[in-house]
Amino acid sequence: MTDHTDEGMGGSGMSPAPSGGSMAGGMAMGGMMDCNGGSIPDRQGNFQGHAFPGTIFIIWGLHWFISASWRYLCSTRTGRAYRSRTFEGLLPMIPQLNGFNRYPVEPVLKAIGGLLLFILQITYGSYKFLYCPDGARQGRIVTQHLNSWSHASMNLGFSLSGIVELIGLHIKLPEGTHQVILSGAFFIEAMLFSLHEKNGHLDQTDHWLLAQCCWAGAIFSALEAAWPEAFLLTAGRAGSMLLQGAWFWQSGFVLFGGSLVWNDLFMGREDEAPAMFMPLVFAYHMLVLQALMLLVYMVVELVYRRQYPGTHNAVQEPEHAPSNGGYETSRLLTDEDEAHGLKSIPLGNLRHEVRRV
Repeated sequence: MTDHTDEGMGGSGMSPAPSGGSMAGGMAMGGMMDCNGGSIPDRQGNFQGHAFPGTIFIIWGLHWFISASWRYLCSTRTGRAYRSRTFEGLLPMIPQLNGFNRYPVEPVLKAIGGLLLFILQITYGSYKFLYCPDGARQGRIVTQHLNSWSHASMNLGFSLSGIVELIGLHIKLPEGTHQVILSGAFFIEAMLFSLHEKNGHLDQTDHWLLAQCCWAGAIFSALEAAWPEAFLLTAGRAGSMLLQGAWFWQSGFVLFGGSLVWNDLFMGREDEAPAMFMPLVFAYHMLVLQALMLLVYMVVELVYRRQYPGTHNAVQEPEHAPSNGGYETSRLLTDEDEAHGLKSIPLGNLRHEVRRV
């Protein structure tokens, strides 16, 4: 645990090594240093740097959830199997946007936007070089720039996801490729946030909780690759994105809001109370988010019923509907059978034909 007392810092900003000599040669344990060997602030960044990505993730998560909910309602009410997608059309319930949604807008934004954000974060103000070009620590890693490179690198995973989605529009990739690549993007986020070196307990807890949102996104995306017909997995992925966005905003208020509630220093010592309080706040974020997602789904279904009255009374498919897009694999015809004019029929369509008879 970090001790913020003057005795623990020493004249050079370095704390003495433990008396047990756990570090070779009595090497002193230090924090982050600039190229001249001087200490740099434990907390870097600003409120805007957390609010901006938080807003993007909230909009993105809502976009995923609303559009996927609409597709789920359309598919289940018409007897078709829902299929997971890593990119969605914009508000598909609005007919005027059908022309706009013919273009792969989301993949293009991910591919180009992710790359631009990467470049921006390592060049904003000045180029964030990784090695000290001069000074007492010449040739060593510039610790205050590592955070910029870590945050910037997170964008590359989503950029790659967009590129793969664009490739998939022209080349038939193995099923689940898009979900696996997107899972990798979340994994990169989760790994970097989990290992984000921070000195204070409050800062460590904040980033650890943020990493949990990313781990959830990685897990849900990977599960979608295995079970693409499970809408709740898509909802989980969208929910993890919404939670990540909300927690980015919360982090901005915690670390840079200036509120006494989140001040982790008291009389020169670290106050553990704010760090202990954060998981409780995170839990309430989750509870409120689940309630809001349920409300959004209800609104989407009400819109669907208004546009297609009477369809909500249609008989739904059984819970254990056959996989592979509605075909029962044990009854698929062979190539020889189809060569003689026989054709496989989705069982869902067959059931609807029987009902009409």
